[in-house]
Amino acid sequence: MESRPERTVLATNDPADVPMMTSDSFGSQLVAIWMAIRAASSYAAPVMPPPPRTSPTLLTANRIGPTIVSRGRVARMFARPLDYPADLPALDRLFGLCQSHDGHHPLSEHKYASLRRGDPHGDGFAVERERRIVGYVHLLESRRAGTFELEKAVEPPYRGLVDRDLLLAALEKVRRRDGEEVHAWVYQRGEARSLEDLGFELVRRLKQMRVALPVVDQTIPPGIEFRGYEPSDEAQLLHIHNRAFEGHLEAGNWSPQDLHERQAYEWYDPAGLRTAWKGERLVAFCWTKVHSGGLGEIYLIATDPDQRGRGYGRAAALEGLRFLNRRAGSTTGMLYVDAVNDGALRLYEQLGFRCHHTDLDFRLRI
Repeated sequence: MESRPERTVLATNDPADVPMMTSDSFGSQLVAIWMAIRAASSYAAPVMPPPPRTSPTLLTANRIGPTIVSRGRVARMFARPLDYPADLPALDRLFGLCQSHDGHHPLSEHKYASLRRGDPHGDGFAVERERRIVGYVHLLESRRAGTFELEKAVEPPYRGLVDRDLLLAALEKVRRRDGEEVHAWVYQRGEARSLEDLGFELVRRLKQMRVALPVVDQTIPPGIEFRGYEPSDEAQLLHIHNRAFEGHLEAGNWSPQDLHERQAYEWYDPAGLRTAWKGERLVAFCWTKVHSGGLGEIYLIATDPDQRGRGYGRAAALEGLRFLNRRAGSTTGMLYVDAVNDGALRLYEQLGFRCHHTDLDFRLRI
């Protein structure tokens, strides 16, 4: 990179540099001549250019930078690839700070799990200040060919200062892996600015809805029986799940391994995966989750597409909420639903659910 040309400035404010002025006209002429010569001479105070900033476009697949960040009160920080597993304790500290400030974990459960296990389909980039990680972006390749997902975590004092550098590092990685598009989730509207500045556009809204428990409606269609999950249910459950979530970016096209990974989460309870049976046929299921504070979530719910319109989905939702209240003691139920899924929204509103907040999905085509 070429350096900037030096600028020449005059330094004539020091009285010691200027001869004493006298009333003698000859002396005055000498002073005038001296100053003219000095102005044309090579006497100068060079101003050194600031250190060059490494462009994120020069990133390689294995090394970043260093990318020097120098904005406002942030003196100097460096973006670098994740050092796995050495960085995990520092990242958990960062995530804890973000969760305390924002009220939610900065990474979705699936992305956090991929980070913890060192998923080969994932990548991470961190920004440090004085050997402390103050920003992190996690990049994960989706099952959809050419599609990647990312989420970031930044300490509150550094937000708006390092976000762009983290995003550019992740996007460069996507380009090097021949990616076609990137999705980024935003859980607070103010966080979207750094994405929009890079050309991301809003493509999806996901509503979190909540309801007080217990619910009054206890209607169950005749001939339906509920029980907890058993290992022999796997094939039928995956069949219904993949048909119900066909084409879905996060939940679509599950393999047995995908199911087993989620069943390995600490909160998983086979009894909380409520399965609805009509004879020997699985027609719907409602997978529940209890959060550390007691909040009860409908984690996943699906009905066999061939059995829709018979009330099985409604019955499965009611069974899940009943389980959360009676078995887990939850007094509030929660679920996520796409803002354009009018049928599901009507059903949940009929059960008493109301929107708590909306998460946003931004997309950039590479």
